[in-house]
Amino acid sequence: MTKRRISHAKGKGSINHNNRIHIYKNVDPSRTKDNIYYIRESLDVAYQKCFGEALSNYNTKQKRADRKIEDYFKHLFGNARKDVVATSTNKENSFYEIVVGVGDKNTCAVGTPDGITAAKILDEYARGFSERNPNFYVFNSVLHLDEQTPHLHIDYVPVAHGYKSSLETRNSQSVALQQMGFGKAKDSINSWRIQERQIIRELCRKYGLDIAEETKGRGKTFTPDEYKALRYEAKEELKADPDMIDEIKGELRADVEDDWLSNNQHLVDAVAIIEKEVTELEDAKTTLQDTKTKLQADIRAEKKNFNDMQTKFQPRKDDLDRVSKISREAKPNFTGGKVTLLKDDWDFLINLAKQHAKISDTTLAALESRAEDTAMLQRCQSLYLAVASEVAALGWSDKDKIKHRVQDVLRDIVDTRVVAWLVDDMKDRKPSDLEEILQIRQAKIDKKINFARKQREYNQPNPAPQKAKKKSYSHERD
Repeated sequence: MTKRRISHAKGKGSINHNNRIHIYKNVDPSRTKDNIYYIRESLDVAYQKCFGEALSNYNTKQKRADRKIEDYFKHLFGNARKDVVATSTNKENSFYEIVVGVGDKNTCAVGTPDGITAAKILDEYARGFSERNPNFYVFNSVLHLDEQTPHLHIDYVPVAHGYKSSLETRNSQSVALQQMGFGKAKDSINSWRIQERQIIRELCRKYGLDIAEETKGRGKTFTPDEYKALRYEAKEELKADPDMIDEIKGELRADVEDDWLSNNQHLVDAVAIIEKEVTELEDAKTTLQDTKTKLQADIRAEKKNFNDMQTKFQPRKDDLDRVSKISREAKPNFTGGKVTLLKDDWDFLINLAKQHAKISDTTLAALESRAEDTAMLQRCQSLYLAVASEVAALGWSDKDKIKHRVQDVLRDIVDTRVVAWLVDDMKDRKPSDLEEILQIRQAKIDKKINFARKQREYNQPNPAPQKAKKKSYSHERD
């Protein structure tokens, strides 16, 4: 029977992988919903919580602006990405990650009884991590249950206090470990891991899950034979769980893609700008095509209208051509200023004059109707001013009363333009605006009245000439 082992190792620190922004092929997306997220916080927020107060205190003490630190993360790591681990010049990391697991897919596969027990152990371990390690601020922690075996990703920022110079609180894992009681030795991190592995072992014992005995780990010296044995054991574990290789490959591939995007962001931005410009050009092309189609339709409509006008006025043109011909061919009479016309030409001119007289009568009737409209406009103007003043006095407090008052005033008027004007002018306006409203309406009404008057004066026919003496088939030439 394969022995179950505890895994408590340093992780690569890929927030996108942990939070499933990147999905690798060893992940079952249908079970991603089963993952347990204990905390998901951005690194910006984490740094503000951990170092914001200390940074503010430091900047307050500085008399020179060039000594102030605007952003602690940028001060340490420049413009490094915040979804992966960055390293400063003093070898501190922007954050650290541990990956914790119990067993493998042969002993604690997800969904099996032992896999469920392993998930409970890891859940209890994760919930007690911050209490045990007060100087490790956890900003991202997740239990993955959508892969072959349950395992934890815990990402934390080490917080060290009590500095005398510069910031009183800083990012330092070695000092954080010392302040948690693991000493100043270089292997303090190994001492911490031994403690954490022991806690997992105790939890396994609590839940009744048998675990293999610990072997020599980091910080220990191996003989060549022991090293070969460990190497062989690691190969056998990879053979037994090939998905581990796929996950490692997937993480490396995603990291390479992320690094390329980070180093070539200017190319990505340029492509985005070009794509935007192409989209805008395509939209402009579509707009131009629509405009072209509309113009072509307008041209066709204008051509049709022109042809219709030609057809409509062709008889008029023929009449004018005939009048010109008659004028040219008319022969003077030697008895005086008279001309002789053919009977057909005379009849044609008489009919043409009658048609013109009929058109003039129609024009006069239209002008008289327009004069009546002008009078109605003037009457409506007076009524509008009276009704609007009463409406303003009521302050729109009683709409029914206003309605009845308008009806009383307009009872004898067929034209309802006053009502329309009131509705249009007073809509969304206050009674206090009445003076401005009346001035605008007065200008509109005056404009219409003046226009009607000018049209009437312009189209007024000249006085009718004196009746000419009746002559047979002849007419005086002008």
